[in-house]
Amino acid sequence: MVNACCTRADEIIQRAIEIAESHSVARVTTASLARRLGFTEAALYRYFPGKGAILAASLQHLAEAVFGSASAELIADPSGQFPVEAQLRRHIAVFTAHRGLLVDLLFAAASTSEAALQEAAHAFVQEYSQRMTAYFEQLQACGSCPVDLSAEHLSRMWCCQLLGGALRARIAREPWDPAQ
Repeated sequence: MVNACCTRADEIIQRAIEIAESHSVARVTTASLARRLGFTEAALYRYFPGKGAILAASLQHLAEAVFGSASAELIADPSGQFPVEAQLRRHIAVFTAHRGLLVDLLFAAASTSEAALQEAAHAFVQEYSQRMTAYFEQLQACGSCPVDLSAEHLSRMWCCQLLGGALRARIAREPWDPAQ
């Protein structure tokens, strides 16, 4: 379940995440949100200019959890006390929380004309790639990762495997297990 909210905008984001998680991103509409929140669509527009902005804010909310987890858990450790594979598995669990909703929002951004959602997705992918590049650089520096490929290349491969695996599973209508 989603955490308690503090502001009306936070509450709108939380309800959008609940709808998208339990049904789909496509089912998040201003009408469904207004109904669920108990007020009119016009009232909803006081907080967000439209569905794209609500989805963008939802993506940013989920991204904060991923970045917070990455900062806390993805640590280059030459002692081997925190194995890289275990770190990445924990990270994948956060990345795919809420039934893979972050990935759904990224896919939705790729197929929409909603500028706010596209911008939020682009910003997420850029920052995520930079953070994963820094992580792979740290791993290479302590000898926990091969150095025959650049950290930037490893980051791109990581992102492609993560998102490409999700897309492949959806197209094939197979379960998606990103830890594989």
